[in-house]
Amino acid sequence: MKTSLKRNFGYQTAYQILTLILPLITAPFLSRVLGADNLGIFAFTSSLVSYFVLFAILGTNNYGTREIAVCGENRELRSRKFFSIYLFEFIFTIAAIIAYIIYIIIFRPLNLMITAIQGVLLLASLLDINWLFFGVEDFKTTITRNFCIKLISFALIIILVRNKNDLWIYTAIMAGSTFVSNAYLWFVSTKYIDFRFAKYISLTDVLSHAKGNFMLFVPLMAMSIYHAMDKTMLGLMSTYTQTGFYYNADKIISAPVGLINGFCTVMLPRMSSLIGNGREEEAHMYLRDSIKVMAVMTFSVACGAVSISKEFTPVFFGTGYEPCSQLIMLLSPIIPIKGYCYLARILYLIPSNLEKIYISSVTAGAIMNLFVNWMLIPEYGAVGACIGTVSAELVSCVYQYIVMNKYLPVLKDVLYSFVYLVIGFIMIFCVRAISAIMPANIAGLLGEIAVGAALYSIICIAYWHFSKNEMYISIKESMKSKRVRK
Repeated sequence: MKTSLKRNFGYQTAYQILTLILPLITAPFLSRVLGADNLGIFAFTSSLVSYFVLFAILGTNNYGTREIAVCGENRELRSRKFFSIYLFEFIFTIAAIIAYIIYIIIFRPLNLMITAIQGVLLLASLLDINWLFFGVEDFKTTITRNFCIKLISFALIIILVRNKNDLWIYTAIMAGSTFVSNAYLWFVSTKYIDFRFAKYISLTDVLSHAKGNFMLFVPLMAMSIYHAMDKTMLGLMSTYTQTGFYYNADKIISAPVGLINGFCTVMLPRMSSLIGNGREEEAHMYLRDSIKVMAVMTFSVACGAVSISKEFTPVFFGTGYEPCSQLIMLLSPIIPIKGYCYLARILYLIPSNLEKIYISSVTAGAIMNLFVNWMLIPEYGAVGACIGTVSAELVSCVYQYIVMNKYLPVLKDVLYSFVYLVIGFIMIFCVRAISAIMPANIAGLLGEIAVGAALYSIICIAYWHFSKNEMYISIKESMKSKRVRK
C-alpha cells in the first residue's frame, strides 16, 4: 500500500506547479474583467461561507488522515474507521447547511445571489473524503482529479467570464469545481474501503471521534480568524475595493505557500505511521531535513516577491491596482513563517498527538490578529489587514517552536536556516539596483526575476560548498555516481 515518497512528491509538485501557474493567468484576467469591487465581493462572501464549511468538516482532514494512516494494511479496520469518521462529518455538515440557509433567510445579505451560490461549497463538504486517500498515501488519485478539474475550471473562466456582470458565473465555477472534485472520489473509494462494513457502525463508534476532531477543530477555527477574518473585517469595516486589493495580493502570496502545504500533506501520513510505530528518530530526521529545504525555498520566494513587487503589480494586474505592490511586500514574510508553522504542525505536533501546543499557538495568533485588525483596518484598510495577518502568523510560529523545543530541540535548526534570509536580502538589494536600468514591461520584469534567481542560486551553492553542507554533498555524490554508471 505504501507508495514511494519521491513519487508522491512528484505528483504533489506537478499539481502545485499547476496551482501556481493558473492563478498567474487568471488573476490578471479577472482583475481587468471583474474589477476590484467584484473581486472584493467574491472574497467577502467566500470568507463568510468558509466559517460554515469550517464547522461542517471540523478537524476531519488532519484527524481522518492520521487515523486512516494508523490502520496500515488492515482493510476491515480502515473501512470501519472511515465510515465512523465520515458519519461524524456528515452530521455536522448537515447542521452547517441548515445554519447557512437560516443565515440567508434571516439576514438577506446584500449580495444575496453570490452568497447563495457560495453555499455549493457546503454541499461539496458533504462529499469530502480526501482524507481517506491522504491516509493511504494515494496522492495520485486526488492530484490527477484536481489537475483535470482545475484545467476545466480555468477554461470555463476564460470562456464564460466576459464582463463585470459575470461575477455569479465565476462564483459558480469556483464552487462547482470543488463539488465535482469531491464527488468523484466516491466512485473510486472502493479501492480502499468496503461499503458492507458501514452497517456495523454504531453511534458509539461515531461519537468516539468527537474528542480527536474537536481537538484539531479548535486551532482550525482560530486560524480562520486570521485567514478568512481579514477579508470579512475588510468587507465590514472598509470597502469592497480594499478587500479586492487584499484578495489579489493574498492570492499571489498564497500560491507559493501551496507548495509547502503540498509537501506537508504528503508527509503527514508517513510521519503519523513512523511515530505511531515507535520510529521517532527517523521521523525527527525528516523534520530537520525538511526545515533546511523549506528555508531555501521560502526565503528565496519571499525576498523575490519583495524585490519585484513594484514592477510586477502594474504588469500583472493592470492600472488601478498600484496599492497591491505595497500589500505584496507586507505579506511576503508570511511565506517562510507559514513554512515553519506547517512543518511544526503537520510533521510533528499532529502525528505526535501534541494538539494542545498547536491549539494554544493559533489561539494566540488569532487574538493578535483580531486586535491588530480592529485597531488598523478602519484607518489603513488592506494595509492594516496585512499587518494583522503577519503579526498573527509570527506570534503563532514563535510560540510553536519555543514550546516544541522542549520535546524536540529544533530551534538550532531554525536559527541555522536564517542564513538564507541574509542571502535573500542580498538578492533584494541587487535586483532593486538593476531595476533602474530595466524597462517597465514584461521583458524588464522577467529580467529582474532571472537575475534574482541566478544570484540567489549562486550564493547558496557557494555557501553549501564552503560550509560542506551534508545534503549538498550527498546530492553531488549521487549525481556523480549516476554519470559513472552511464
